[in-house]
Amino acid sequence: MEELGASAQRIYDPFAYRPVLRERFAPVSVAEAFTLAPRCPIVWRRNAQGDLQLVAIRSLNPEAEVPGIHTLPREGLPLLLQAFPFRFRDADAGDYEIGLDRSAPARERDIGSYIFDGRGELLPGAEMKLRALEEFRRESEVGKALLQAALHHGFLEPVVLPEAIRTRYLLPDFMVVVSEPDDALLLQDLPKDRWMTAMRFLTAQRLSLYQMARLITWAEAA
Repeated sequence: MEELGASAQRIYDPFAYRPVLRERFAPVSVAEAFTLAPRCPIVWRRNAQGDLQLVAIRSLNPEAEVPGIHTLPREGLPLLLQAFPFRFRDADAGDYEIGLDRSAPARERDIGSYIFDGRGELLPGAEMKLRALEEFRRESEVGKALLQAALHHGFLEPVVLPEAIRTRYLLPDFMVVVSEPDDALLLQDLPKDRWMTAMRFLTAQRLSLYQMARLITWAEAA
């Protein structure tokens, strides 16, 4: 961040960047699942390291933009996409050092903004993006603890999709918590003040699966 303070690097509206427009699987925290559930299935999938990662499925077709992306409000984006081009070094590994992706905007919807003003203070656009990163980081440990409990007690099940759809769009395996887990076992290792977040997540995840049919329809119509 000190290096950026002396640079003329501009940042843009998140919708100016290609990953926001096209990324199929965006990592999410358990706390944002309820906001995203009306638009995206919330599932675990294996990342490049083979670890289970909680993601929002935004699209099935890797060749097309996310359907409806140009009418979506900023609040409808996963937190990590709201924050782009700011990002963590490796959130999955617990490395929350903040850096800046040097990707150029795919389309400049506005003139952009500097990160710092002349006095070295964060400008509002950068501050908003960094707040999204902080919110994601704050909830990440809850998600990891919930996943470990679900794995330990056998409370995960695969999301069953038609084989033709899986093959056509090169989809990985997706996992979700079973519909009626033992809540006491699932929550026993979580701090009590996070139980409500976890229970809201379980409800949101189950409801979000109804959006899979809409994603299939969009992909097949493209």
